Amino acid sequence: MDITVSEACRSLQARGALRRSSRDEAEGVIQQVRERLGGRMPADLEALYREQVASIGDFAAILPEWRERPEWRREGSVGLLLHADAVPIFSDGCGNFYGLDLASGDQRPAVYFFDSEDMFERPHWAAGSSLARFLLLLAEHDQALDEGRPPGWELSIDPDIDKCPRAPAIWHAG
Repeated sequence: MDITVSEACRSLQARGALRRSSRDEAEGVIQQVRERLGGRMPADLEALYREQVASIGDFAAILPEWRERPEWRREGSVGLLLHADAVPIFSDGCGNFYGLDLASGDQRPAVYFFDSEDMFERPHWAAGSSLARFLLLLAEHDQALDEGRPPGWELSIDPDIDKCPRAPAIWHAG
């Protein structure tokens, strides 16, 4: 059984790695995003919005602001990944995005890294086999770099990350 977005968020909050937005605009945001995506909205994305995640460590969440008209905190960011059938959910702070896959159909959507250098043309590598597993990996990212963990350390948190269909795991991405 896989971990849920809510369980991952509770775990990260207990560790002090998650910061939440102080405003509860989840219902309006969910309605806006569902409309923007033409009615298709993965349950994990809805769960993320309900959790009101503002950041995990130094990684800022990309969340729409509830307004009469839809607006995104990172101007135009949702449109930057729609051509690649994804929704941006986190920024790496360098102009790149982590995006939730919209092409997964009935499967639980994976999270992929999209690079600004190629105008977010395609997913470059798998960042998580599910949104919940991605959140846990994101919280470990900087520590893993500092510790010099070997390629594939992600498998200890996300045993399915190397099975994502649209892009390889980071250690195979080259």
